[in-house]
Amino acid sequence: MILKENAQAKKITDDFLESIKDLPAWVELYKLNHWSPTQLNTMICLWGYKYLYLSQEERRNLPGNAKMFTGTALGEMLILTFGNYIWKYIKGKGLVKEPIPKQRKVFDKVLEEFNLYKPVDDEDKKSYDICKAGLAKSYLTLKNAIKDVGLTGETECERSISLDLENCILPVSGRIDMENENAFIEFKTKHRKKNRPKKDGTSTYSLPNINQGYMGWQEHLLQVATYYFACKEKKKPHLVVMNEEKYNIFTPDNCDELKPENLKLYVNKMARVAHERESIMAKHAGKSTWVDEITPDFTHFFWKSMGEHLDIAKKLWKLN
Repeated sequence: MILKENAQAKKITDDFLESIKDLPAWVELYKLNHWSPTQLNTMICLWGYKYLYLSQEERRNLPGNAKMFTGTALGEMLILTFGNYIWKYIKGKGLVKEPIPKQRKVFDKVLEEFNLYKPVDDEDKKSYDICKAGLAKSYLTLKNAIKDVGLTGETECERSISLDLENCILPVSGRIDMENENAFIEFKTKHRKKNRPKKDGTSTYSLPNINQGYMGWQEHLLQVATYYFACKEKKKPHLVVMNEEKYNIFTPDNCDELKPENLKLYVNKMARVAHERESIMAKHAGKSTWVDEITPDFTHFFWKSMGEHLDIAKKLWKLN
């Protein structure tokens, strides 16, 4: 299964960093050579814990969840069903564009890999079972959505891009889900959410909101903005958001926030956040004093999926 977080898209940022004569010490200390829209949209205390306290290896071992895994599975279905080429990093060759072999039974192929998932706990097992039960319906919704977008000609998947940010050392980078000569698609899946338990203790799961302004909307706009300007404003953006049964396609034609002047505001926002965090790394590199500069919010739901790391973080801030 193609995992974005495991794919090696480092060549672009490595080339960028090699052009900097006096690379700040904190770049090597924290093992950070680029920003991502997701990283810059993460609340600052969680970002500090992950990137200033945990090592690179410890971050890789942070627990995942069934919803993330399902999104990855649907992303692979997107690639295998509609993609003509995929960009990969091959050691010794760098980034290479390779043809995607035509698949006869895409769903069966991905389902076989989906069945190998190991839930992290009982709650994640319930979420996994719900996602698996709706996977076939989700695949049908996915196919209808992409057909509705109607990209023509050759399509490429997973191309790595990089964008310089004003007043920042590091660029922001990412990987475009799918694109052709004139347009690109940023694809997002929203999964059934658990409702409040009933009086008998049982729970039901309902379809999430996929209308403009849904949870995660801001992060997704940051990604679209990054890709749009990395493509030199030459490709029309499409933000495709779906749940198990429905989909929405957002473009500059039906969503003002995707118009160029508003996407530029999101790039400016990323630059401000990145500059602030680079300043923190430069000021506190090699010291634990950065915790005095960041006020944590451990009530935020982002911390719920961190398991034992929540207790570790509270001790780090001397709140436990």
